[in-house]
Amino acid sequence: MLDLEQDTHQQYLIDTIHTSGTSLFVYENAQYRWLTFSDNLIQGVMYLPQPEQLVTPICQALMLFLLTEQPSYTVLNLGLGTAAIERSLHYIHKQQFANITDCVSVELSKNVSNCAKKHFNFKPMTLIHEDAHVYIDTTHTKFNVITIDILSTYHDNDFLLPPQFWQKITHTLLPNGQILFNFNPYSEDALIQLLKRIRPLFSAIEIIEFRNYKNIVIRAQKSSHVMLCQHNIKNNKLFAKIAPKFLQSVKNIFTVQ
Repeated sequence: MLDLEQDTHQQYLIDTIHTSGTSLFVYENAQYRWLTFSDNLIQGVMYLPQPEQLVTPICQALMLFLLTEQPSYTVLNLGLGTAAIERSLHYIHKQQFANITDCVSVELSKNVSNCAKKHFNFKPMTLIHEDAHVYIDTTHTKFNVITIDILSTYHDNDFLLPPQFWQKITHTLLPNGQILFNFNPYSEDALIQLLKRIRPLFSAIEIIEFRNYKNIVIRAQKSSHVMLCQHNIKNNKLFAKIAPKFLQSVKNIFTVQ
């Protein structure tokens, strides 16, 4: 785990963006640039020497859809942060490692997207400023990949729990589609409730557990193709280009029966 908290102070502060709701703070040291909000929690990190590489294992895991080879990918990313997913996809497409037909980034805050453009090399393919739930409720576009990095810390505000959300998600995914999302298991009951909700909707579900991180990443596929295992991850050359040290952070990979 990166220990950037010790550098999250005035000496490394390079920009402050004040808004009516919360303030954004951008910090930078010799190797990394990162974003926090008013709560001082790190929202995202960019590795300055190689911005296309994903720094945190959570973001790295969200890109595991690359193990399922497709002629092209249409990606929906809910929650922009520091545009780590978008940077990686831009690099992959530019280098012709894979064909990214579109990446739709949905972010409610214009301040966050402007900050990502200014400080985190965000070059949007399609950017929509909208609440993620509203977008899922109203879109008619279908994707073969959906990634979500919007966290909740307690049941009453959990973005992922409403059952109607998952019905809409399945309609937004193509038949070969998959969703990967960051989940904070704030309680065992919440995780069980979530898995019960999504299990009937997908043919395969896997949980990735990390060393030194409380959060988990869940991948759910509408039609099962490539199962997640350390062998498949290690031998995927494309994934290794953006997350070469990913497996060092993985504690366990579980299949939900």
